[in-house]
Amino acid sequence: MSLTSTSTGAPTREALPIAAGKDGSPRAHLSVLFKSGYGVGQVVESVSTVTLNTFLFFYLTNVCGLSGSLTGIALFVALVIDAVADPVIGSLSDNLSTRWGRRVPVMAISLVPLALSLGLLFSIPHLSGWALFLYAFAIVVALRIAMSGFIVPYLGLGAELSPDYDDRSSVVAFRVIFGMLGMVVPLMLGFGVFLSGHDGLLNRAAYAPFGWTLAAALWVAGMLATVVSLRGAPRLAKVKPAHEPLVRRLLGEVLEVFRNPSFRRLFGGVLLFFTGQGVWNALGLDANQYFWSLDVKQIQTVSMSLVGGLALGLPAGFALIGRAEKRTIVLAGIAIFAAAQGLPALLQVLGWIPGGLSVRMAWLVSAMVIAGAAATLVTISFQSALADAVDEHEQMFATRREGLYFASLSFANKAATGLGSMIAGFLLDVIRFPSTAIASGHAASIAPDVLRNLGLLYGPAAGLITVASLLFFSRYRLNRAAHATITSALAQRR
Repeated sequence: MSLTSTSTGAPTREALPIAAGKDGSPRAHLSVLFKSGYGVGQVVESVSTVTLNTFLFFYLTNVCGLSGSLTGIALFVALVIDAVADPVIGSLSDNLSTRWGRRVPVMAISLVPLALSLGLLFSIPHLSGWALFLYAFAIVVALRIAMSGFIVPYLGLGAELSPDYDDRSSVVAFRVIFGMLGMVVPLMLGFGVFLSGHDGLLNRAAYAPFGWTLAAALWVAGMLATVVSLRGAPRLAKVKPAHEPLVRRLLGEVLEVFRNPSFRRLFGGVLLFFTGQGVWNALGLDANQYFWSLDVKQIQTVSMSLVGGLALGLPAGFALIGRAEKRTIVLAGIAIFAAAQGLPALLQVLGWIPGGLSVRMAWLVSAMVIAGAAATLVTISFQSALADAVDEHEQMFATRREGLYFASLSFANKAATGLGSMIAGFLLDVIRFPSTAIASGHAASIAPDVLRNLGLLYGPAAGLITVASLLFFSRYRLNRAAHATITSALAQRR
């Protein structure tokens, strides 16, 4: 059975059989070696995302002197432009037909502009005002679109590699492993090498070599994953390419995707979750340096604690694969993450954390470890659940949309993160945080009420936005039994 059209009037494509073994049996599980080679590609996103989320807002405001409001606007608009481009990239990778497959060529082409943009972003010349705003905005747009050009087809490829409910979670787990390794790279190079020492975070000259070193690292990781991914071509779904114009086709495809209720619930949850993360990440360095009064080494310890927590979450993630429903893991993980995100700053504002710096560090490190472990569980289960929703989509519409599904996830992630950054930028100006004065080297001591408000915005406010995402995730209904029914029906259709 196949569908030839949808209610939108946009033609659809018939999904051809997924490759099987030589005897016609379902494909064997992916090998550890292949999962590792494919998983290396997650380093690209981790290096880029951690670098931008951790350092960029602070660099533009406290180092380059751009106001919080203009910084927030630049990051938000750039992410919205990028987010709009994501479905286009997803649709292109869904419909591209080359000797190397649909996804890999897009991944390979995107790596060079991605690396160049990252290096240029942290090599901003001495500009001010609108000139600084326009330079930063243009480079951020180029970087974000190039990053999407790699990540969107990369994630879509991962959803195609295995149809198995549990093997998909294992594929995501390998991505998480290498993603954690990628997170360590900018944190160690930033806090431990290029930006270390007294006032190292304010040393403008150190940011250029920092950016270009990271650019080289992500290019190498991306190329390795691209080469390995070519070996997975025989396992991928064979899909007839569409021939209708891109704009008309894309509109029909997007409307089709949003007709799946499982996707709508995942999409809405991501919007709220990453809005909270946008606020939290944008204010992170300011909060650590001024609200918590940490030096560079202590900030590095706190940041690395989050990565350590991500690693600790992996054993639990592997143990839960095949034992617990993905929805249950996501709900519990988000609740724990939001508590770890908001509680320490709230307790500090209330004066309920006794003792000195060592006690505050213990609270922060513990909270980051817990948040990291929870984030690992959420990431593995959520991305695996999204791949299941792709199967549900094929059952509903007789076509596969891996690229568009993960592009839409990326859209929600970026638009929400950008919104969170813009909110953070405006709120910094509202509480009269002296970022411009800090950049010029003439900052006076920060008033206690400003520090208190900074802590409340960074912790409890961001945590409340994060926990609100449960309103959407709690309504997700695609469990193991439902997915088994779907895969059985798809097998019969094929």
